[in-house]
This record gives sequence, C-alpha cells and structure tokens, in this order.
Amino acid sequence: MFPNFIGDLIAQPTVNSIMSVKSDFQLKIWHGFNTILLLSAITIVLGTVIYFINKPNEHKLKWIEQLNFIAPITIFQKCYRTIYNFSTSYSHYFHNGYLRSYLLKIIIFAEVLLAYQLYLGGPLHINWELLSAVSVYEVVTILIVFGAVALTLSTSSRLTAVVSTSVIGYGICLLFVFYSAPDLAMTQFTIDTLTVVLFVLVLFKLPPFLNLANKRVLIRDAVVAIIFGIILALVAIRVLHVPTNIAISDFYGKNAYLLAKGRNVVNVLLVDFRGFDTMFEVVVLSIAALGVYSLLKLRLKSSEKE
Repeated sequence: MFPNFIGDLIAQPTVNSIMSVKSDFQLKIWHGFNTILLLSAITIVLGTVIYFINKPNEHKLKWIEQLNFIAPITIFQKCYRTIYNFSTSYSHYFHNGYLRSYLLKIIIFAEVLLAYQLYLGGPLHINWELLSAVSVYEVVTILIVFGAVALTLSTSSRLTAVVSTSVIGYGICLLFVFYSAPDLAMTQFTIDTLTVVLFVLVLFKLPPFLNLANKRVLIRDAVVAIIFGIILALVAIRVLHVPTNIAISDFYGKNAYLLAKGRNVVNVLLVDFRGFDTMFEVVVLSIAALGVYSLLKLRLKSSEKE
C-alpha cells in the first residue's frame, strides 16, 4: 500500500546495517512492462484456465493418492515418528529409573575416557627396582581384603555384606599404617565405622532383598568391574612416569612449624593452610549428619505414607 514509506524507513536502513554499505533502492508497485510482469500474467491466466478445465473426480483423486508417499505431510509424519521412537527408546534405556543402570553407564563412560587417555599417553614401563619390597603383612592384608570382597559379592545377607564391606575399609586402614600414614588410617577407621553404623540402621527400614540379576547380568557387571580396576591400576602406574614437582611439598615441610607452629604437616595443611576448605567440608558433613538424623527421627502418619 505504501512502498515508499516501507522502503525509506525500514527496508533501506535494514539493508545498510547488514551489508555495511550504503545502498539506494526504491520499492514501487508499478515497475512498467517487463519480464516479471509477463510471467505473473501467464501464471494468473494458466491458473484460471486450469481451475475451470480440470474438474476433480475419483480417478484423479486415486491417482494423486499414489503420490502421498512423497507428500510433505507424509514425510513430516515419518520424520516425527522416527524421532519420537528414537527419543522414547533412548529415554527408556538411559533413564529407566534404576540406580544400578545409571551407575553402570557412568562407569562404562569413565572407562572409555580413561582408556583413551591411557592410549594417548603411550606405552607403560615399570621400573621394578624403584618399587618398595612387599612385606608379609601387606600380602596377608590384601588376601583378607580379597576374601571380604568375595564374601560381599556372594552373600545373600545384607548384614553380612555390610560387615564384609567394613572389613575392606579396615584393611585399607592397615595399608595406611604400613605406609606410615597413621592420620589417614584414623580418618578411614572413623569414617568406615560411622558408615557401617548408618548402614545397619538403614537396613531395618529397607524392604526384603530382591534378586533382580541373572547370571548374564552378574557376568557383565564382573567384567565391567574388573576392567575398571585394571584401568585404575594402569593410571596409578602412569602416575609414576609423571615428573614430580616437590616445590610445594618442600614449602609446607619447611614452614609447617615456622608459620603454623605444628609438627604434623598433614594436620597443619588441613587446619591452617587449607583451613577454609576444611571448614566447608565440616559444614557439608554436618548438614549430611543433620539430614540423616532427621530421617531417623521422622515419623509419618498413615495418610502421609500412602
């Protein structure tokens, strides 16, 4: 209706801002007799003639229906059904509501990433001369840990599984003691004991044990677990090849007593040099403890349980 108004105030400023070049053009309703006008007139005339000549009938409709497989609506519906079926299958597989399924997928994804990183790192070489000698105490402790792991996997009793799991934690505590880390051993011992107590308290509220795994699932989980353990062992070996920078450890070792007045370097790190970090960790553990205590003291009404 008003081409000059649209061209001067909207079209031309828009083109200039996009092209970054000042251009001058005019929008008109009438451009004279040209090819575009001729093609438009032919289109109108042919469309009018076809409308009056081409009368619809059943034969033509059936012939047209044969081409429905390439119709836009048919193509759109097929694409929609394909995407919907894929998204539904994807959701049912990855978001099926089972925690064990989520853990399995997370561990497999971690295995793939770690294995790829190990592959990029090149071959591994172990210098056996630099490794410390294995003592009888370590061998016995490892055998006890292996036995506890086997008992945890094979038992059908939850209480037995919790107790055997605690044996694994206490075995790790002994390894910390063997490698001159009594503070870590005490921390591990405290956390392991607290965890066992919480597990035993929770066991009284859980429903009966359900066996949802068959032999095939057990073999799959065992293979995934063994591969994950092997990858972590290879990662530990890879760490031995990384050059060690002892500047930071030397700083803490030299200044633990001078700046923080403490002889235990580990305690000084946790309390003084990393005091804020430790404080927030204590806050997180306190919040978790309050949550567990609240759940233990929770008493729901019969209507709320339903």
